[in-house]
Amino acid sequence: MRPSATRSIIPLTALAVGLGGPIASTPSLRAQEAESADSVTASAILPLPLFEDDAVLKVTLRTEIDRLRKERSTEEEVDGEITYTDQDGNIVTLPIKVRARGNFRRDAANCNFPPLRLNLPTGRVEGTVFHGQDKLKLVTPCNDRRGTYQEYVLQEYLLYRTLAIMTPYSYRVRLLEITYEDTAEEYDTRTLHAFLIESGDELARRTGGRMMEIPQLHPALTDDGESTFVALFAYMIGNTDWSPAFFHNVDLLQLPEGRYVTVPYDFDFAGAVNARYASPDPSLGIRSVRERVFRGFCRATLEEPASKARFLEARDSVRGLYDGFPLLDEGDRKRTLDYFEDFYQTLGDARRYDSRIVERCRRMPD
Repeated sequence: MRPSATRSIIPLTALAVGLGGPIASTPSLRAQEAESADSVTASAILPLPLFEDDAVLKVTLRTEIDRLRKERSTEEEVDGEITYTDQDGNIVTLPIKVRARGNFRRDAANCNFPPLRLNLPTGRVEGTVFHGQDKLKLVTPCNDRRGTYQEYVLQEYLLYRTLAIMTPYSYRVRLLEITYEDTAEEYDTRTLHAFLIESGDELARRTGGRMMEIPQLHPALTDDGESTFVALFAYMIGNTDWSPAFFHNVDLLQLPEGRYVTVPYDFDFAGAVNARYASPDPSLGIRSVRERVFRGFCRATLEEPASKARFLEARDSVRGLYDGFPLLDEGDRKRTLDYFEDFYQTLGDARRYDSRIVERCRRMPD
């Protein structure tokens, strides 16, 4: 018997794996809504160039790489510069600040190279590919010496691109071929792939919405259709490392008409990536991140044909994305597309869809 979309039985403390505490009221939400009244204008804002192009951007990052790898401070920024060649063949160099960021990957016990944050000089980026940008997250390989970890970066990058095929409420990304040069000459110069993630401010600008900075929100207050989509996308890519109630690896975006949608990010623990360092939470009862578990809440939209159609209509585009990306290892490409094919088969089989998704949804809390 499938659970009702309107019943509630689970305690609030069980809503997010690894995140304690009940869902509280959020009075600051109303204050943010009031503040955003003037900013939520779906205005004719010109697109910024960095994320308008999918071509690999070749850059050199010159900074205290060895210090960043060893100290991994999220508080202290170090000086650096980023250099690239523009479309006219001119060499452009910008002074920047760099610091480590992240949680799991910043821990030296897990990764020998931390993810970084680039702080750009806003007064000097006009007319460059970084025009309009301020602070940007840089996703780097967890291990800079093993090719397998480079594949994980490419796989995660493609998951962001896959999400963007199906919804505008997603973070855009730009792939870099980045040469790291250590100003102290303590780190051997090497060239790797990494990618930049669009900022929340830019996502809000292009959707005419506003990013809401609150710690939690009752899931019933988020848009049903978009929430179902995000949950199904997480299931598609085999991602269980997220929470739509406590905003673990998701952000909250308020759209111009007032709807709230969740925007997922950070996919390296997804089964589609299958990183060797990724493991599921023991409470989920699975042994590998490749095993899918549906973690969305029970909503009427879960049983609407449109929820499935959204993925099926994008099927060829997703395959085209992977087939047209030569940097990915052929074996990884085939394994990922086969993994997605299993998801599509679940969508096309009513009994399988019911048993694996509808009957496994988490009941909406009070």
